[in-house]
Parts: sequence; structure tokens; C-alpha cells
Amino acid sequence: MRPDPGRVKQESLIASMSSLERTRQTALLRERGMWMAWQQVDQNALDDPLQQAEFILRRLYPEMPEVWFQDVLAKLAAKHAAGEWNGFERPR
Repeated sequence: MRPDPGRVKQESLIASMSSLERTRQTALLRERGMWMAWQQVDQNALDDPLQQAEFILRRLYPEMPEVWFQDVLAKLAAKHAAGEWNGFERPR
């Protein structure tokens, strides 16, 4: 794998931040990541809340063991069937 040329600069920038600045940066990156995931949901025309959940969770937790992943999906499906869950809330 080719090394990321910006990694050293990024790591030194992060190291120079205060804890509050790192917290804000983390929140901003999380928000951008969720926005990008929802853009991909829309591009793939996923309307079903369970399909959306699977799509998003696979992107957020790519290394989650498949057994755990299927357990989460089964619990969401049961809650959806019972009318207790209607999908993830989109970021604003």
C-alpha cells in the first residue's frame, strides 16, 4: 500500500490541538461521514428502513463480525415489525 503523503502533517496537526478542538474535529468528521453515507443511500435508491440500516451500518462498522451484524439487523427488523423503530434519523 502506498503511504498517505498527508498523514504526517495530519498527525502533527492533531497532536497540536487541544482536547476541545479534537472533540470538535471528531464531531465534524462524524457528521460529514454520516452525510456521505446518506448521500450513497439516496444514490442507491434505498427506501426501506432496514435496507438503509444495513447499508449505513456496513459502512460505519466494516470490521464488525458478521454474527454480530446479523444480530443487530434481526433486532432492528423485530422492532420495525412491532412498530417500535422506523429507521435511522437523517442528519440535518
